[in-house]
Order: sequence, then structure tokens, then C-alpha cells
Amino acid sequence: MAKTVTLSSAGTATMFLDPVPRTTSVLLTFPSSGTVSVEVSLDDPTTTPAPTIAWALLSSAAQMISSNATGGLLYTVLSPIGGLRLNASSDSGGGTFTLKALQSVTA
Repeated sequence: MAKTVTLSSAGTATMFLDPVPRTTSVLLTFPSSGTVSVEVSLDDPTTTPAPTIAWALLSSAAQMISSNATGGLLYTVLSPIGGLRLNASSDSGGGTFTLKALQSVTA
């Protein structure tokens, strides 16, 4: 089952994933305006003591959504990841960004 987060204003929306070795498909859908970046963390938030979570841009997902773009983008991350988040510095112009992640066990 896919995990989902949404974001319709400036800020962040975060999801944590199962950190065991998995391939993750990431789907970003977006409104007709606004700018957002998709960020990834390799940290496992379930470890004790909890780590300081470090975030980095998901490769080519850096600020790809801008005005005049509509639809969605699909990414496949082959290595295990601990979390994903949407990060927007401005309002989405009345629409909602949706980030979905679906994991599958890798051999």
C-alpha cells in the first residue's frame, strides 16, 4: 500500500519509510502552479537514540515544478531510504502537491 502526504501551502510534508533494503517508487502530482522540491533522507528514524535527520534533494527532483507545468513525475529509488518530504517555500497557488511512495523488497 502506498504512503501519501500532501502539501498546499509553504512548508514541509514528511513521510518515513521502512528502512530495510527496498526499492521505492515515488510519484509526485502537482497543481498548475507553485514550486516544490522532493527531498530524501537515508536516516532511520526508528533507531534509538533517534538520529538527527539529514535531508537532501532527490537527484533530478530539484525544483522541477514551476508555473505552466501540470501532471506528475515518477521516480524510482533503487537503494533503501528512510524518508521523503515535500518542501515548498511558497504557496501552491490554490492546488495541492501530492507525494506517494510505494516500496517493494529487493533481492
